[in-house]
Amino acid sequence: MSMIAIETQTKTAARTFSAGSVEHYGPEAAVRIEQSVAYMTQHLDRPLQVATLAAKASVSPSHFFALFKRRIGLAPMDYFTRLRMERACHLLETTSLSVKEVAAELGYEDPFYFSRVFKSVNQLAPSDYRAAQRETTGKNGGDRENLNLFREPKTSETLKRVQFV
Repeated sequence: MSMIAIETQTKTAARTFSAGSVEHYGPEAAVRIEQSVAYMTQHLDRPLQVATLAAKASVSPSHFFALFKRRIGLAPMDYFTRLRMERACHLLETTSLSVKEVAAELGYEDPFYFSRVFKSVNQLAPSDYRAAQRETTGKNGGDRENLNLFREPKTSETLKRVQFV
């Protein structure tokens, strides 16, 4: 390979990287992140750490964090918390489990901590969410979209890019 060809490839790669493009990481990285999301979805009932997810993706924790954030738009643990709280909403809507039982179902040992996390994501305490959901269900047939309590991630593209398993 000539020196000019190497120089051209280096400049192209630098432009791609500096633009913050996901393509810089390639399709293999995208697959690793999607596998991590699938793993998160399957393990909502236990605490996870970035180091565990990174090890499963065969990359360093810092590299995994960067890959995940670029691909999904949220930090891995923020995204995992949102997945857990979405599941909590579903459980509160469709079961008669107590808040303590929902917390335990999602791997939270402390129901008060679970309630604080839930409220930080949904702007309502779990019991208030359930009450509002029941009230809304009675008025319009259970259309969760009308309630609009589950905050969207920073970018609406985030969840569109990820296929849930």
